[in-house]
Amino acid sequence: MLRFSVLAVCSLILALTSLSSASAENWPRFRGNNGQGISQETGFPVTWTENDYAWVIDLPGLSHSSPVVWEDSLYVTTGVNDGSVRRLLCLDAVTGKEKWQQDLTLNDVHLHNKNSFASGSPATNGSHVVAAFADEGQFIIACWTKDGQELWRNDLGEFISEHGPSCSPIIHKNLVIVPKDMKGPSSVTAYDLTTGKQVWQAEREFNRTSYATPFVRTRKDGVEEVICVSGMMGISAMNVNTGELLWRTERFPERTVGSPFLTDNLVISVSGGGGKGKNLYAVELDQTGQVTPKFTLTRTIPYVPTPVYKDGLIYMILDVGVASCLDATTGEEIWTERIGGNFSGSPIWLENKLYVIDEAGTVVVLAAGREFQELGRVPLNDLSYATPVVANGRMYLKTATKLYCLPKK
Repeated sequence: MLRFSVLAVCSLILALTSLSSASAENWPRFRGNNGQGISQETGFPVTWTENDYAWVIDLPGLSHSSPVVWEDSLYVTTGVNDGSVRRLLCLDAVTGKEKWQQDLTLNDVHLHNKNSFASGSPATNGSHVVAAFADEGQFIIACWTKDGQELWRNDLGEFISEHGPSCSPIIHKNLVIVPKDMKGPSSVTAYDLTTGKQVWQAEREFNRTSYATPFVRTRKDGVEEVICVSGMMGISAMNVNTGELLWRTERFPERTVGSPFLTDNLVISVSGGGGKGKNLYAVELDQTGQVTPKFTLTRTIPYVPTPVYKDGLIYMILDVGVASCLDATTGEEIWTERIGGNFSGSPIWLENKLYVIDEAGTVVVLAAGREFQELGRVPLNDLSYATPVVANGRMYLKTATKLYCLPKK
C-alpha cells in the first residue's frame, strides 16, 4: 500500500510538472511568437514592489532593444563605448548571470533621439541566435550557436537613414530573414541559418527607412509568405522560400516604424510621422497582385508602438499616451481613454490584460476587453523604449540600462 502511494504521488508530481512545462513558452523574437505580442502564460500580478523581483541587473552601455528568451537563455543587444562596440549578451534567464558576450566593432552614426546603437532585437530558435547591427557603411547580420560560437557573418552594405539603424531579423525554419528598407537601394534577404549562404534576395522600391519587423504565415493554398512593411511597398507578402512577390498594397504616405500584425482574417500595419500615427491599412488575407485595403483609418492610431490583437479586438497604445480598443472586423472604435505619458514600446496581451512600458519607465497594466479599466502602474525609474517579454514563468522588463525579472505568483 505504501509503495502504491509513493508511486501515485510521483505520478502526480510528474503530471503536474508536464502540465507546467506545457504551459510555459519561449519568446524567440521581437514581440514573441510570430511577432504577435501574445502570451498564453498565467499568474502574473498587476502591481508589485521591488521585493517581488527575482533579480535586477545593470546592463552595460545603452540600448532600446527588447530581449528574446529560449528556455534558460536570454539574449539582448546593447551598444557600448559610445556605439563603437555593438554587443550581444547571453544571460541566464533564471538567475540573470552572464553566460557569454560577443562584440562587433562598428562606426558611430547619427541617431534620432529615440534611437540607440542597439534598438533591434535578436532572434533565436534555441540552437542558434542572430542579430543585426549597422552604421552608414555596413549592415552586419551575424549568427552564433547558443554557446556563443560565431558561425557566420555577412555584410549587406551601407545603411542610409537620417534616424539611424534599428533592425530585428527573424528566424523561420532554416532561414534567417533580414529586412533592409532604407533611404537608398533596399532589399529583403534570406540566408541559410547554418551556413550564412544567401538563399534569395528581393529588391525593394525605396524612399524612407522602415523599422518594421516581418512575420511569416501559411496561406490557405499552403504557400508560406513573409509579410513585410515599408513606406514605398506598403504591406507586401513574398514567398518565404523564393522571395517572389505575391501581393502588395499601395504605398504608405509616411514612414513605417510599427510592425505588421494579424487578426483572424486581416493583416494590419500603420505609418506616421512627427510622433503620431497617420494611416492604418487593414488587408484581407490570401490575396494576390495589387491589393486594396478592406478598411483604412487616419485618426487615433499609433506610430511607433505595434498594436496587439486578441479575441476579435485590436488594442492600441498611441505614442502620446492614449489607449484605444477597436472592433477587428470593421475598425469601429469601442473605447478610447487617455492614460498619460509617452510610449515607444509595444503592448503585449497576457491573461486578459495588457502590459506596456512608457518612455519614463512606468509599467502600465490595463484590462483587455470591451470596458476600459486601468489595473496598475509600477515605476522602473529609467528611460525605456522596450516591449515586455514573457517566457517560462517569468516576465522581463527592460529599460535603457537595466533588466528586471518578475516571476509569476
